[in-house]
Amino acid sequence: MIYEEWNRGKEALVAYTKAIEINSTYNDERLGLASVYGKSVLNDLAVEQYLKVSGIRNDDPDIHLKITFEYWYLQEIQKTVQYYSRVIEINPNHLQAHLNLISVYERMKNWQKALDEIDIVRRIAGKTQNQQAINIAEKKLNFIKGRMNLTKVEMKRKIKPPFN
Repeated sequence: MIYEEWNRGKEALVAYTKAIEINSTYNDERLGLASVYGKSVLNDLAVEQYLKVSGIRNDDPDIHLKITFEYWYLQEIQKTVQYYSRVIEINPNHLQAHLNLISVYERMKNWQKALDEIDIVRRIAGKTQNQQAINIAEKKLNFIKGRMNLTKVEMKRKIKPPFN
C-alpha cells in the first residue's frame, strides 16, 4: 500500500484494517498490516497477523522468518527458536535463519547449538561462496569461544565493565 511506502503508518493502518474487514482472506493486506504493526513496535499485534497468514501459507519460509523477528523483538526466545526451526524445516539451506539462530542460541547460552549453527553456516556459505556469511560465522565463533567458558562473575565483568 502506498501509505506504508510513504511512512504514513496511521493511514496505512486504517486502509489495511478496512480491506481486511471487507475481505478477511486478503493476505497481502494482512501482511501489510503486520508490517505496520512491527514498525510501530506493536510486535504482538504483528505476530497475530503473521500467524493468520502462516496458517494459510504454511510452507512459506518468508512468513515464518517474519514471525521469528517479531518474537525476537518480544524476547520470546523459545518461540523464536520454534519458528526458525520451521523456516529451516521448509528450507534446510536458509542461510539467514541459520545465521540468526547463532545469536539466539548465544542469548540462551546454548553454546553447543550455536557452534553447530556456525558449522552449518560455514558449510552452506562455502557451497555458495558467500564470503560475507563465512566472515560473520567466523566472528561469531571467536566471540562465542571467548564467552562460553566464563564464570558468571567473569561474564558480568566482560559485559558490564567498570567505567571509573
